[in-house]
Amino acid sequence: MRTSRLCLLASASIFATFAAGTAAAQDQSAADPAMGDPNEIIVTAQKRAQSVQDVPIAITAVAGSSLGTLQMRSGTELARQTPNLSVSVLGNEDQPKFSVRGIAQSAFDLNASSPTGIFYDEVFVRASFLGGAQLFDMDRVEVLRGPQGTLFGKETVGGAVSYVTRAPQFDSSGFISGELGNYSYVGLQGAANTQLVEDRLALRVSFNTSDSDGFVKNLLSGGRDKSNFNKVAIRTALKYKDDAGFDATLRYSYTRSSPEAVGTNVTGYLPGNTNAFGFDPRRDPVTDELLDAREGYYDRDGRIRVRGDGVSLTMNKDLGNVTLTSISSYLKGYFLNEVDGDGSAANLLALDFEARTNEYMQDMRLTTKFSGPFNMIAGVFYFRDTLDNLFHVSQFNGGFDGRQTYRQTRTSYAAYMDGTYDFSPEFSLYGGIRVTHDKATMRNFRSVVNIPGLGIPNTNVDYTETQPSGRVGLRYKPSSDFMAFAQYARGYRSGGFNGGALVFPGDLNTAKPEFLDAYEVGIKSRLLDRKVTLNLSAFHYQFKDQQFINSISVINQALVNAGRSRINGVEAEINAAVTPQFRLSAGLGYLDAKYTRLVLNGIDLAGNRMIEAPKFSFSGAADYTVPLGGSSELTLHGDMVHKSSQFFTAYNDKVFPFSLGRTPGFEEYNARIGVSFNDGKYELGLWGKNLSGNKTLVGVGIETNTNLRFGTVPYPRRYGVDFQAKF
Repeated sequence: MRTSRLCLLASASIFATFAAGTAAAQDQSAADPAMGDPNEIIVTAQKRAQSVQDVPIAITAVAGSSLGTLQMRSGTELARQTPNLSVSVLGNEDQPKFSVRGIAQSAFDLNASSPTGIFYDEVFVRASFLGGAQLFDMDRVEVLRGPQGTLFGKETVGGAVSYVTRAPQFDSSGFISGELGNYSYVGLQGAANTQLVEDRLALRVSFNTSDSDGFVKNLLSGGRDKSNFNKVAIRTALKYKDDAGFDATLRYSYTRSSPEAVGTNVTGYLPGNTNAFGFDPRRDPVTDELLDAREGYYDRDGRIRVRGDGVSLTMNKDLGNVTLTSISSYLKGYFLNEVDGDGSAANLLALDFEARTNEYMQDMRLTTKFSGPFNMIAGVFYFRDTLDNLFHVSQFNGGFDGRQTYRQTRTSYAAYMDGTYDFSPEFSLYGGIRVTHDKATMRNFRSVVNIPGLGIPNTNVDYTETQPSGRVGLRYKPSSDFMAFAQYARGYRSGGFNGGALVFPGDLNTAKPEFLDAYEVGIKSRLLDRKVTLNLSAFHYQFKDQQFINSISVINQALVNAGRSRINGVEAEINAAVTPQFRLSAGLGYLDAKYTRLVLNGIDLAGNRMIEAPKFSFSGAADYTVPLGGSSELTLHGDMVHKSSQFFTAYNDKVFPFSLGRTPGFEEYNARIGVSFNDGKYELGLWGKNLSGNKTLVGVGIETNTNLRFGTVPYPRRYGVDFQAKF
């Protein structure tokens, strides 16, 4: 906490110095006409406010006003509208695992770093269990595909997901909304905005809460149903501005989640689909009837507990041709997940994950806005996180029992620069570089096993590395309605420790950094008098030393670097205003992602498809508005998503039982009907989610000691009513 206070004080001192000696900033020149288009989404993917159509990055941006219509309530649902984005879950939605264009990680260990960076109002969040954003009172969500190392940092090899909340405004306004649904679902959201000092100080407070019965039925007498909602989140933001070009926003976030543990869907893979105890977990032990995908006999009433508290301070000082920005943050979190790993009434496999984390970040940068052809962003970055971890596993009714503890500390320093040079009004060269220095330590790692000769004595390990990342590209923009770009980007993710080591000292190893060479071309266009927006991209990736968990079982896994991989892909996104009342949108993704060099346990897997990389993804949405007279209107919305089959193990279908890690393709359909009154001040709606009743597993693991395949099913068909009132 002392580090956090020092960061905040240092930033405030620097800004006070600049503010004291600088005159009021000059007005900017006229903006791009697209910036005034009410249908345009303005993004900050390049740390500047720009039209999404002007940014040479493949971006899916979802406006906050659309999240309610789409019934998106967590970050796990972003894959419904984003090409080549997949989300897998083996816990609950508080711990999602993103795969962007086939760049995924196979580890669910709590110390693992994702190759997809998660950001809240530009604050990097490393802890996986704090990455499942609750989507309430949002301005927008930006999904950036492709390496973003220059401006966002080293853990964005696959891309970045940037959540931008609504900032305080200098007015008095707000809203309250609620939902009721089956499974006794109750959701409530709201926000209130007010001026504390006119045109100087504004406050915004927002909240979100949800509660439900379990979506997975526990048939064991006296057992509690699994996989329910129980969440509370609060955000407070205080914004100050003066007449001399200075503004500051202080934010505080509070998150609590206390559901029952996830109801795992488990299948034995011995003859008769039995596990190591001779039971078929998918059959009722009393009637021998086949269980539904969302039923089970769970002998363990486990819990999930998530706590997160964060504070951040963002300050901007306009110095005329240069803007100075500082972002300081501190985040602490706690996570507990008690898993019935065998999904049956037998005590065959139980897992406990528990961790506490503290994260500190400081980003300081200069952004130029010269009238000449060259502009840039340059800055320095600091990040430090500590993780106190406990992992416990029990197998065979306590016949095997292992407990692991350690403290991991990672510190990063970086300097970066990204610039654009306009050769002419049509042609621009852009590029940047970031150099990152990392130091990581794992202290007092110890595992105790109840079998003599097994376990890992007290051990310390560490690594230090310095690596560059960056990009260079050419942009061609002959008009405000067309832009083409071609670029090369270098992505980098630092090494890591095997947080799953438990039984053998040799498993406690360090992986090398992974590197991605990404080549991409794309176009962004507006057609037919801007009634149609069409964006296309094609890319070729060369992936080297991908960090990879070679998991034989939950007690026998090694962290390795997966040789080389090759990914080719294309994406298309289209939005069309067919009429003023009727809009269509669609997204298409194709991936050809394969390992070109990979040997695991002596088996050559070259040519196998990469994990969590479905070949095809498609999403579509339709919105129709019917005026009802006066100030009322009827809105009809429908959307769907299709994902083709994918593998959750690199063995694909070559080696049993890991061949059970394949999941088939699926479709999901969602819909909403709404009626608004008084120019949108009040609204009532009917909604349905997963109307197709999709049961395809969203995460899969293979456990060879207990002869199990375990996974997580998506939420079931849900429906209900909602309301909203603005003030």
